[in-house]
Amino acid sequence: MHLLILKVNHLGDNVVFLPVVQTLRRLYPDWRLTVVTAPQVAALYQADVAESDLLLVRPDRFNTAWKRPWELVSWAARLKARRFDAALVSYDQGSVAHGLAKFTGAPIRVGAANLKIRLRNTLTSEVALAPGWSMARWNWETARALVTRLDPTNRWPAEPPAPNLDHLVSEIQPAPGRIVIHAGSKQVHTRWPLERFVALADRLSRQFDVSWIDTPETSSAALARGVARPETRTLAELVKAIAGARLFVGNNSGPMHLASALGTPGVVISGPSAYAWDPAWNAPRFQILRTPGLACLPCEQGPFSPGRCLHAAEPMACMQRWSVESVEAACRAALARTAENL
Repeated sequence: MHLLILKVNHLGDNVVFLPVVQTLRRLYPDWRLTVVTAPQVAALYQADVAESDLLLVRPDRFNTAWKRPWELVSWAARLKARRFDAALVSYDQGSVAHGLAKFTGAPIRVGAANLKIRLRNTLTSEVALAPGWSMARWNWETARALVTRLDPTNRWPAEPPAPNLDHLVSEIQPAPGRIVIHAGSKQVHTRWPLERFVALADRLSRQFDVSWIDTPETSSAALARGVARPETRTLAELVKAIAGARLFVGNNSGPMHLASALGTPGVVISGPSAYAWDPAWNAPRFQILRTPGLACLPCEQGPFSPGRCLHAAEPMACMQRWSVESVEAACRAALARTAENL
């Protein structure tokens, strides 16, 4: 059995998808898995997918391959030559991924329903997002639909387990006083103001060991002398930093999902993010900060994001109404709860 998996996206989307690949490998060790994904997240899959079967491409390059027909033809030939028995197309994949899945000739092609893409009739089976499902659960149930077609014994577990990240962090070194702050997010409208994160880091560093995880959009921040800036150039270094922390603080982003998988408690300024993007694992360890009384929330619906704030009367109200003082109070309350378990 040779399975094509299309998952070309950023960190958080792949973290909540990883249990699918890991469970496929565990249940069907003889199956060959080809995963098309982004270079920056390849390390997530390296323990379960052969290096020659990890096909890497930048999301922006892949999703716009239709603008460069020679690249699209190259991808089509490359995938068709692998002779797939089935294809799994994640909910966040666009027309390029759907078209390629169909072109491979794989007789079984399973993916998400109700997507806003140009191509139609590319899948043989679709799974819609059900009310109350997390994105991790949607991935899980889509994979179940595929496995049911391929294995009549239907051994797929009821619930998605947390991703196993042991291959990225062999030994966790707990730091009971350390707070990890990650102020980045791939979309501007899902970021709490950078200057407030800086002020928060300054306040907390007077009592705790604070580590600031830099991203391109936050690297210009001028931090207090007491705030550490550890290098996290690799995914393994990022996982290690979060795994040993007493508290994670950030936006609803990829590192938040790593904290969820690792069981690191967190305070998250969630803003416009859909409820389906709340932490899928260890949820009681997280405090999700949302602004009550805003009719526009959440402006994200499942996988669909407007890409900008839609509240014209009070732009970014869901983020701006959270003061440094209120987030600091949430952090201190979370730290007090974790102290009870130390």
